[in-house]
Amino acid sequence: MENKNCNNQSLNSHMLFFDPINRKVTPMPNVIPKKGEAPKAPGPAHRANAEFTDVPGVRTLPDGKVEVTFYAPNAHTVELRCLGAEKGYFMEKIEDGYWRVVIDDLAPGFHYHHYYVDGVQTVNPTIPFGYGCSEVLNYLDVADPDQDYYLLKQVPHGTLHMELIYSQQAERYRNAWVYTPPAYEQNPDKRYPVMYIQHGGGENEMGWFWQGKLNYIADNLLAEGKCKEMIIVCCAGYSIKRLENGNCLNLDYTDAMINEIVPFIDSKYRTIADREYRAMAGLSMGGGQARIIAHRHPEVFANLGQFSCGGGFVVKGDSLYGPADYSELFATPEHYNSLMKLTFITCGTEDPRDAYTSVQVKELADQGYNVEYHTYPGDHEWNAWRPAARDFMMKLFR
Repeated sequence: MENKNCNNQSLNSHMLFFDPINRKVTPMPNVIPKKGEAPKAPGPAHRANAEFTDVPGVRTLPDGKVEVTFYAPNAHTVELRCLGAEKGYFMEKIEDGYWRVVIDDLAPGFHYHHYYVDGVQTVNPTIPFGYGCSEVLNYLDVADPDQDYYLLKQVPHGTLHMELIYSQQAERYRNAWVYTPPAYEQNPDKRYPVMYIQHGGGENEMGWFWQGKLNYIADNLLAEGKCKEMIIVCCAGYSIKRLENGNCLNLDYTDAMINEIVPFIDSKYRTIADREYRAMAGLSMGGGQARIIAHRHPEVFANLGQFSCGGGFVVKGDSLYGPADYSELFATPEHYNSLMKLTFITCGTEDPRDAYTSVQVKELADQGYNVEYHTYPGDHEWNAWRPAARDFMMKLFR
C-alpha cells in the first residue's frame, strides 16, 4: 500500500528547523573581502532562482521503507541504532562524503536513536532533534499510512506562545508554551477552558508539541468538530532551586503549579477560571505529577489524564513528593464522582506499567468510581501517548 502521508512536513520539522531543506554539502566560496576589495558575490547555489540539490536527512518512501542519510566524509563506519534495540543499521558510503541506509523493518511511528561514527556517539544535524532521556536526541517519525490525526493539515491553526514565568519558589524563571485555538484572537470576549499537560522525566516543556505534535492534534480535532476549544499549557515539570554550595534542590512542583503557573495563566489569558474547566494531564513522570496535583487539589482541577505513570493508580502509596493518601477524596464513589468529572488513565499494551495499573483502575471502577482505563499499541513511548492525549481531549469539557 502506498503511504500517502510520507511527505507531510510535520514529520521532519523540529524546533531548530521547521522546514528542513538540506543543501548538498559543497565547498563554500570565500566571501570575506580582503581589505580594500569589494565583497564577492555568493556562490551560484545561493543566488535567487538558482537550482540546488537537496539531500534529505530522512524520508519515508512510498513503500514504507525509511531512507536515512548522514554526512561524514572522513568516517570509516557510520551506524544508526534505535534506543533499546540490540542491533543497529550500518550505513553505506555513497558519494561526496555521504552515507546512506534504507531500513525496511522500522514500524510506523516515533523512534529515538543514536548515531555512531567510528564507534563514537554523535548526532545527525539533518535529522529532527528532541530532548528526551535527559539528552538531545535525534528521532525518526515514520509516516503511518493509516494514521494522520497528528500531522500538519490545511486546517485553521492555533498559536504557540512562549511565556516566561518567574518562580518565587525556585527564585528563577521557568518557561511555558501555551497553545491558543485558531479563533482565539478573533473572539476577544470569549473565555476558554484550560488543559495543563506535563512531559515525562528527562524531557522538557517542548516535548508535547515537537515530539507529541499536540498542537496539530488539537488543530485537527477542532477542524473536525471532535473536541472543545481549549487553551493548552506545557510547562517545565521541575522546580529546581540552586543552593549556595553549588548543588541544586528539586522542590515540590505541585506548589509551583497551584500557586504560580495557574494564577499566571488565568491572569494573562482569557480562561474560564473554574475547576470544572481545568484539566491536569501528563505522561510518565508527568502523569504522576498530574495525579498528585489533581487529587491534592480537586478545588482547582476536576479533570485528570494520567498516561503511563509508574506509580500506578492507588489510593495510598508513595509518590514523587513523598507519601500520598487520597482516602478523603476516595471516601465513597459518590464523593469522588461529585468532584472529578473525568479521570482518564492509559498505558501502552507493551508497557510493564499496564499489568498493575489496569488492575488498580478496574478495582475502583467495579466499586462505582468514575475512572476509566484505556490501552494503546506500543510501549513507554510517544506512539502510545499521542492517541491517549487525542482521546482525552475529545472527552474533556463536555
